[in-house]
Amino acid sequence: MKSGWFEEATARSAVGHEARTVAWEATPLGPPDAWPESLRHAVRLCYSTRFPVMMVWGPDLTLIYNDGYRDMLGTDKHPVALGAPARVIWAEIWDDIGPLFDAVLRTGEPTLSRDLYLLMNRSGYAEETYFTFSYSPLSDDDGRVVGVLDIATETTLEVVNQRRLALLGNVHGVLPATFTDLRSFAQPVVDVLAASPDVARVAVYAASGPEAILESGDAAGPSELPLVLRALRTGRRQVVPGTVVKPVKSGQGSGVIAALVLRGSVVRPWDADYARFMMVLATTVTSALRDVVRRRVHDDALRLRAVHSEEERVRATEVSLALQQAVLTEPPRLDDLEVVVHYQPAAVERDIGGDWYDAFATRDGAATLVIGDVIGHDLDAAVAMGQLRALVRAIGYDSQETPARVLERVDAAIDGLALGRAATATALVARVEKAAGSREEARTVRWSSAGHLPPILVRADGTSEILQVRNDLLLGMDPGVARRDHAVDIGPGDTLVLYTDGLIETRDDRLRARLDQLAKVLAGTHTEELPAVVQVALSGMLSGSAGDDVAIVMVRAAAW
Repeated sequence: MKSGWFEEATARSAVGHEARTVAWEATPLGPPDAWPESLRHAVRLCYSTRFPVMMVWGPDLTLIYNDGYRDMLGTDKHPVALGAPARVIWAEIWDDIGPLFDAVLRTGEPTLSRDLYLLMNRSGYAEETYFTFSYSPLSDDDGRVVGVLDIATETTLEVVNQRRLALLGNVHGVLPATFTDLRSFAQPVVDVLAASPDVARVAVYAASGPEAILESGDAAGPSELPLVLRALRTGRRQVVPGTVVKPVKSGQGSGVIAALVLRGSVVRPWDADYARFMMVLATTVTSALRDVVRRRVHDDALRLRAVHSEEERVRATEVSLALQQAVLTEPPRLDDLEVVVHYQPAAVERDIGGDWYDAFATRDGAATLVIGDVIGHDLDAAVAMGQLRALVRAIGYDSQETPARVLERVDAAIDGLALGRAATATALVARVEKAAGSREEARTVRWSSAGHLPPILVRADGTSEILQVRNDLLLGMDPGVARRDHAVDIGPGDTLVLYTDGLIETRDDRLRARLDQLAKVLAGTHTEELPAVVQVALSGMLSGSAGDDVAIVMVRAAAW
């Protein structure tokens, strides 16, 4: 029977066209022409929106719905649901939604459900679904609640996708960073996967045997082992509906050490998204295992190399120590000068550095003092230190020239002998001479600095002075550089202090502040014996043990 209002209300809806073919007179609602105005108003509202809307009316809760709601009925429930009782159409979930209908009909109050889990059978199989919806009361012309309006949206994809992202994060969180054996690596991963509703079965097969070494969830099906054997043999992923088998490559050539099996849940359709998710999940686990195995192989190689390197380091240290002990000799005895030297290696275990000192008398009887530091802390630095010390000593003794000329000739020798960058060093050469035209006890200290720290002079009255001058280039940087001499007169009881950077350098303090601190520490030591002055400098500047090598040379003019 045709009805003008019903045709008008359903004219713009595909489901509405189908609704006009329903024999409504055979339902508890009767023909549309006999429907009360309140029901007509609800029907118009249902078909006027594209948002999913379903309504039920009357004692049997007869179903009417629009185009937006059609997809929620799957492939099997439409169009038979039109005009059918809700209890019949949704029989498999009636225990979940029936009480909600009853509550609205009884109280007239609306309900709201968010992401409600419903196990539906709408397409021929039990399917996990989630819905957010509100049931609202519908009243007849007399004001009695006789129906329910359902405004709904399916949130299945959102819920499932969020759950899958969380699972990937959880898997990342439990992936071990080390590898002792396959079982210990896989166990925490299997535990996490087994707790996921998206993974019905997880199993790990070792390449050495046909049985799973770890498994959880459903039992293995008849097709699982052939898929595993094919993956182990070919090294290629195997994907069939519902199952992914991913080989674990060793990272060394084409070898395969294991296979991971992941089977999906039967309550989720195996579509492209599900297959993609399972492949990403399998790749995450197998790639992590491959990387851990590869890292272990790499670490084993590094450990072996470290053992060899340590053996070489020990040999190099022994050579460096022997070389350093050979060149760091006791100072000579000079009639009118007291000379004290001190060398202290770094407290931390490391290769011997390039700090050195020297003191000798030239052919004309002048005392020459040397302090230096080769760049680096290895055998090359120790070898270069020995070469530079020998060059400075030989040239200084034979030439009897000023310190600046001595350092210039050392620069030329470094270049001519092709000693290379290993011979780059700071150095200070000082020559103690009789002061010309002065009293017999007056002396002049003439020095030249190749980028070295300034000397400190402690006068006989206890005052201290930093002999700060403009430094020349380091040794070994420019064979043609011109160097300058500097001079200061010293008298009886005055003490000249030379030192390397291990005595003053720290990570936190500025160099100038540390130089001022050393000068302050040395002030007032004029009455102390020189060995005691060395200890005062060490204790005043170093907190505990030294972090770098320390070399010190002190010379004091004899009191007359």
